[in-house]
Formats: sequence, structure tokens, C-alpha cells
Amino acid sequence: MGPGELLLIVMRWAHGLATIVWLGGGAYATLIQGRQLRELDDRAVAARVGAATGAEFGRWVDAAMIVFIVSGVVLTFDRLSSRGATVQYGVVLALKVALALWMFGIVQGFGARRRGRLRVTPGRVAAVRGALGSPRTLLWLGAIVVLLAAVLKTLYENALRGT
Repeated sequence: MGPGELLLIVMRWAHGLATIVWLGGGAYATLIQGRQLRELDDRAVAARVGAATGAEFGRWVDAAMIVFIVSGVVLTFDRLSSRGATVQYGVVLALKVALALWMFGIVQGFGARRRGRLRVTPGRVAAVRGALGSPRTLLWLGAIVVLLAAVLKTLYENALRGT
């Protein structure tokens, strides 16, 4: 095993760990912790716990985004420079990257709201923007990105086998 192969192994491992942090932490925060905080009678405690854990998890997500970008660039160049990169592979990869960018945008919106830099306005457009940028949407997008990764792996392996 050469240094290039070792680098790719580390990049795949880092990409996988970042996925676990992002989706696992997001699922916990959205599906479990959020519900429990909404059910607390003491709204002040719920707000403090939500803000503190949200800020801490936000730091982990920011780190995961850096890992995604660095490892994603390395892994993309590796795959696109081989004979396993077909037109189908490129289309699915482009969709995966677009969804990941949407996810990054949602997270940046959360951070801007937390820092008071994003004004929430009432109205129909705001409702659509809220739905497209909600924590649940973020989880669904993450699940779709993981599915697309599995599709990419299959397309790549099939192209290498010539099937």
C-alpha cells in the first residue's frame, strides 16, 4: 500500500466519521432532544439548554463541513480521474454535491439565526423558506446524500467491471 492509497483510506474514513457526526447528532437533536425540550414546563431552562447544546453541536457541524469539503474534493478527484467515472456517475455526483451545498446553506442559516444576523419574516415565502431549511429537511437531505453515495459506489464498481 502506497502513500496515495493510504491518503484515500484516511479521506474515506474522515468522510464517514463526518457523516456520522452530522446525521447522528442531527437526528438526536431534532428527533429526541428537541421534542424533550418542547415538553419542558420551564421555558427558560429549555431555551438555555437548547441554545447551549445548539451552539456546541454547531461547532461539531462546522468541523464536519470542513472535513466534508477537504475529503470530498480529494475523493472526487480520485474517482473522476479513473475509468470508473461515467456520465451517469458524474450526474449522480453533481446531484449529491448540490444537495450537500443545500445542507451547508441550511446550517449557515441556523448559525446566522443563532447569532441574530438573520431576520425571520412572516408570510408565505418565509414559510416555504422555513420548510426548505428546517432541521427535518436537513435530515432528509442527509439521508438522500448517503443513498446517493451508495448509488455512486455501485455505478463506479459496475463501470470498472464493465457491466
